[in-house]
Amino acid sequence: MLSNITPSTDGGHPASETGHQDLQAEYAHLREELERLLTDPVKDFQRIDALVDRLELVQLACKEQHGIKGNNPNE
Repeated sequence: MLSNITPSTDGGHPASETGHQDLQAEYAHLREELERLLTDPVKDFQRIDALVDRLELVQLACKEQHGIKGNNPNE
């Protein structure tokens, strides 16, 4: 279910623009799924942990597209 975060070209859009849209869409999808899992009466902690890890990777990929490396705001 988790997709590759490598940007690709699509329908005339530059790879960076398409990749940015893909990452934003994936991030939104993962956030929605995480929120759903957190509201379930029986928690699937293994899946929640996997989603949090994936969200971190997508967030870092989004930041990298803007020239930001890592999570340190002082970098």
